[in-house]
Amino acid sequence: MIRPLLLSAAIALTLSGCARIAESRFNPVNWFGRSTVEASAPTEIRPLVPEGRRAQVVEGRELVQSVTAMRIDRTPGGAIVHATGLAATQGYFNAQLVLAGIENGVMTLDFRAEVPAGFQAIGPDRSRRIDAAYTLSAAELAGIRTVRVQGAQNARTARR
Repeated sequence: MIRPLLLSAAIALTLSGCARIAESRFNPVNWFGRSTVEASAPTEIRPLVPEGRRAQVVEGRELVQSVTAMRIDRTPGGAIVHATGLAATQGYFNAQLVLAGIENGVMTLDFRAEVPAGFQAIGPDRSRRIDAAYTLSAAELAGIRTVRVQGAQNARTARR
């Protein structure tokens, strides 16, 4: 009975001494002292992009060789333009229908894809096929009568 009591007392005294060591210079965590907060207001806040400067995006993707199919599907919120194209060689990727402009109710979409680096095999048509889509909202669709998807050698149109 006395042995567990003495063991408990020794553990209690040891743990109470930890608090004193935690605040002493023997503890390596305390060697540099406590951190302080230095509040300083910046003298001048400069914008990341200067005012009046416009971002200019350079399109590095090429037009696909030809547009082989196109359809427009209605959705509750507008329409989706689906296009299938044929790339010049195998390996084209990152295909997208890019808005080229809207003029007199005709929306023109460029069918662009990124050219693969290195050796490019021609291959059969089915290995060079690329699909892409473009979403139109009902507001965008309101003034459009014709959608035109163009590749390097041809274009396909759909009217309503």
